Amino acid sequence: MGNLWTEEQKQVIWLRNRNILVSAAAGSGKTAVLVERILQKITDREHPVDIDRLLIVTFTRAAAAEMRERIGLEIQKKLLEDPDNENLQRQETLLFHAQITTIDSFCQSVLRTYFHLIDLDPAFSIVDEGEAKLLRRDTAEELLEEKYQEGDTDFLQFVECFANGKNDENLIEMIWQVYEFSRSHPWPEEWLEECKKNYDIDTLEDLISSEWMKMICEQVDQTLNDLEMLRKEALKVANSPYGPWMYADALEQDGEILKQLSKGNDYAEYARRFLNIRKFAVLSRKKDEEVSDEKREQVKLLRDQIKKGIASLQEQYFYQSPQEMLEELKAGKVSAQMLLMLASEFGMRFTEKKRERNLLDFSDLEHLALQILVKKENGNVMPGEAALSFSKQFEEIMIDEYQDSNMVQELILTSISRCSMGQNNLFMVGDVKQSIYRFRLACPELFMEKYDTYTTEDSENQKIELHKNFRSRKEVLFDVNFIFRKIMHRNLGNIEYDDNAALYAGIEFPKLVTNVETDDLTAAKSPLSGSEILLFDADSVTDTNAREAEARMIGGQIKAIVGRELVYDKESRHYRKAEYRDIVILLRSLSGWSEEFLAVLSDMGIPAYTGTRSGYFSALEVRTVLSFLRVLDNPRQDIPFTAVLTSPIGTFATEELAKIRTENPEVSYYEACRAYENAGSDGILREKLQKFFKVLEHFRSCVPYTPMHELLWKIYEETGYFDYVCAMPAGSQRKANLEMLAEKAAAYESTSYRGLFNFVRYIENLQKYEVDFGEASTIGEEENTVRIMSIHKSKGLEFPVVFVAGLGKAFNRQDARSTIAIHQNYGVGCDVVDPLLRTKAPTILKKAIQQILLTESLGEELRVLYVAVTRAKEKLYLSGSLKKMEDTLSKWSGGAGKKQLSYLEIKNAASMLEWILRSVLYEEGIQSEIPICKYSVDDLYREKLDEENHGDTILQQFRDHLFEKEEGYAAFLAWMTQESAKIYPYEGRLEIQGKCSVSEIKRQSQIQEQKEEPENQGIVLIKESEDTATVPKFLEAKEEKSGAMKGTAMHHVMQRLDFTAADTVRQVEAQLLELQKKKQISEEEISLLNIPAIVHFFRTDIGKRAADAARRGQLYREKQFVIGVPASDIRPQWDKEEMVLVQGIIDAWFYEGDQIVLLDYKTDRVLKGQEQKLKERYQAQLDYYAKALKQTTGHEVKEKIIYAFSLQEGIAL
Repeated sequence: MGNLWTEEQKQVIWLRNRNILVSAAAGSGKTAVLVERILQKITDREHPVDIDRLLIVTFTRAAAAEMRERIGLEIQKKLLEDPDNENLQRQETLLFHAQITTIDSFCQSVLRTYFHLIDLDPAFSIVDEGEAKLLRRDTAEELLEEKYQEGDTDFLQFVECFANGKNDENLIEMIWQVYEFSRSHPWPEEWLEECKKNYDIDTLEDLISSEWMKMICEQVDQTLNDLEMLRKEALKVANSPYGPWMYADALEQDGEILKQLSKGNDYAEYARRFLNIRKFAVLSRKKDEEVSDEKREQVKLLRDQIKKGIASLQEQYFYQSPQEMLEELKAGKVSAQMLLMLASEFGMRFTEKKRERNLLDFSDLEHLALQILVKKENGNVMPGEAALSFSKQFEEIMIDEYQDSNMVQELILTSISRCSMGQNNLFMVGDVKQSIYRFRLACPELFMEKYDTYTTEDSENQKIELHKNFRSRKEVLFDVNFIFRKIMHRNLGNIEYDDNAALYAGIEFPKLVTNVETDDLTAAKSPLSGSEILLFDADSVTDTNAREAEARMIGGQIKAIVGRELVYDKESRHYRKAEYRDIVILLRSLSGWSEEFLAVLSDMGIPAYTGTRSGYFSALEVRTVLSFLRVLDNPRQDIPFTAVLTSPIGTFATEELAKIRTENPEVSYYEACRAYENAGSDGILREKLQKFFKVLEHFRSCVPYTPMHELLWKIYEETGYFDYVCAMPAGSQRKANLEMLAEKAAAYESTSYRGLFNFVRYIENLQKYEVDFGEASTIGEEENTVRIMSIHKSKGLEFPVVFVAGLGKAFNRQDARSTIAIHQNYGVGCDVVDPLLRTKAPTILKKAIQQILLTESLGEELRVLYVAVTRAKEKLYLSGSLKKMEDTLSKWSGGAGKKQLSYLEIKNAASMLEWILRSVLYEEGIQSEIPICKYSVDDLYREKLDEENHGDTILQQFRDHLFEKEEGYAAFLAWMTQESAKIYPYEGRLEIQGKCSVSEIKRQSQIQEQKEEPENQGIVLIKESEDTATVPKFLEAKEEKSGAMKGTAMHHVMQRLDFTAADTVRQVEAQLLELQKKKQISEEEISLLNIPAIVHFFRTDIGKRAADAARRGQLYREKQFVIGVPASDIRPQWDKEEMVLVQGIIDAWFYEGDQIVLLDYKTDRVLKGQEQKLKERYQAQLDYYAKALKQTTGHEVKEKIIYAFSLQEGIAL
């Protein structure tokens, strides 16, 4: 395989005995290279390293599992070539114990090994997220309550300044923010103390010499340089042919202003110059008919940017004198330091509460591991005895996704390396352009610090750049490079997008070669490639409607792609028509968007799926059950109480509720119901209330002694609500949601909290802090649907066709609006509040931190966009909506010819779409490569509106025609009487179904056969229906498992099994376990399977042929189809002129040459010798399947085979 690696990849694989930083661009095959490096180390002939002597740290558990699996497969391949190799056998054994793990799991192993060094109970548990929220809240409330009782003046001043007047929510949130941020530092208490020192500023000298003031000066200098570049650009346009030459004088004067401002050496000098800035000159009003209006407007626009840039600096940093700023800092000192002190005390109490329960959170794991591994002496950090022990154990430490590490993790891994001994053995791989976890306090600066100091030459600290992309077409890479060269700066995004950062094609997609006579591909058709921008003009619609319109715009493109455009299938190494599963829609955030997209795509007949983490608590069935639990806990809560009354549990109508309230208007609704129960005017309603309260009291009596998950199932079963939701639309989804709620109740019971009251609090805290589980998944990853996912979720994945949607959404600038601003290097910035004057203003420290956070946030947005666009293999669509589209595009075209957007243009952009469009509009001619496709409301909704308005138009015409007659309404009634007496001439056609399934046709024929042949002929018909899956679990335990359920389970498994690795019981069982982990099949289904029968299938001729097709990438399963057939084909008595749509699902089919083999599984219990009868029963069904395949693929079906599991043989029809 060595000759397949690039030179840079070979370096990654073979370099030894040094610290190595691998900058691996998107799609560069870093995982494959990392696996190969590991393999070469453990199989080295001269110095083999046992795999358990490598520490391999991944970002997620899924990545660790994948890495372990890939290494295991490679070892197995080598063992097939050399089965007697003892070293390989040893490595295969050691692999199960190898440290291929996340940083959290590694820290756990450190704590469980060295717990005695820090007096830790080794039986600790990881705190549940919901329990952590409760503990956090209880701790904060207890802390504040105690402080209120103490009545400390500084604390009360802090409350006066920052409490919102109604409750302490704002204070709790501020304390938590500071505490949580402090945990990203290796020593949180030290960091909090350093933050306090930022407010120990007594003189102007102290203020001006502070680190954050120096940072402000750097920001000012950067902005002034950028403004000077804009001025030079404006002057160049003014002096160009047909340029507004009369503006040149004003622009020269602008240059003097900028020059004077730039002479500041420190903040005091900058402040003096900005506070005394002279006014900008007025542009000359001279007229010259030869001057281009376009160039005139371009210069005006550039000059406006310069003036706004200066005004922005004044507003941010020079709005008052340095002395006044100093006084503000002093005024805010008490409250700021009180906040830091409260965060510190909260941390100690929170830790104590967790220790009492023997609980740790993930941050605790890292900090306690650090406490074990390092020691500080005289300000120096050195590895401790435990770290030195690990150093001896691990020959190399490999860190994947290094760009997402934080400072705590960096210290942990460095401490156990051999760097302190002079033996460099750190191997780090990542891509700073894909660092998108700032919200988790990742520190991409760690990567960049090494990137800047490591050399590409042979050295102890060496970096290797992997530029080649083995994922995407060169056309896609060209477009990505073009855009990011324009917008990704070192100051925004942490890296300069130059030749070293650009992507280069590592693969050449094969050319499309077709045989027009045999292939169902148009010879002139080209495969999908390149990029397009899709724009919706949102000028006349609301934001919600703009989202809907954008979804419809994308839906139209999807319809034009699926079944028509061609994509390359790397498994079969052939081009094929695009399917829904080839397409993904990526969103910056799913909230508020995915629901809209799902609804629109569904309306357009496009199957779509999203694994959203929202929507669970808003699901009707979950809200109803949670309301019932709240009522059981405390019925005197009007909103949940009335919600239960009007639900299927209570079955009260709103009119009945109104009647109850009318007779008892002054009391709570619970008391009103109780009063009506005893003395209400309506006897039937009284009786209904009595029954309801009897049910309520029954469940309330169960609360004290019934575990929460059992109580939920008791409610589900005894009220019948579980059965009710199963019968509702989307019943399987609702069923799964209620099952998930019961699972969460069981998880709650493993926490340190108990009882219904605390469970309700537990759920309410999850809702409040948006810890939404997302609706339970009822669709597998392999389904043929369009995926809708967040950009973060897509990291590491790839798709033939990618839509990056919602790009017109404005950036979230929440950091600039929050009560406090926090930064790792510059501490905590607060507002200064005057309680007497009721004024609040940000201190200069807060303003400075906000600007840094804004810059870092935009850098993160750049990297998120980079991750999104690099998911595309063949076609990339960039989609968004714009207000005043034409005017905006014209305005953004003003920078045509610029090689790069300026720092200010990038920083001041409102959205990702603005970055993209400015990049494209600035480059003349690039739109032939990246076309901009514009859509209006009329374009997207014309067809839909025509359909909806058609009926209204006919009705109106009828009304107009009717009432223009003199006879009027009486004539209309007479006409209606006459018409209704007529016999409908086509009554015989009414029974013809517009659509029916193959299963229905099959059942009708079987019913007919059974009428003709009443005796049992040895075949037991089994209805294979998905309906069986909706039987509630609590009923399944009481019923004998039906043949239908076994048949359904067998079909589910055969749909999902990897045919290339299923010819032994062990392989099938391993696959079933993996499918269960992915929640694609249930444990219940597995228990119904006949695994030996499945294995036997793969040993038959048809099974082997199907497996061979799977290896070629030519096996297809669960293909849905709809075809039109004459009605008389269904029933002879129906009119042959009428068309009926027949739909069905084909179990499996595959190509052999250019012909198709059709395979259908049957789990009917069949006696030996009854094969012919089975053929007769299913002949019509398979004929329809064959007809559907011929129509949809254009290829002949050469064989139709039934595989009967009971006979364990294939039967050819």
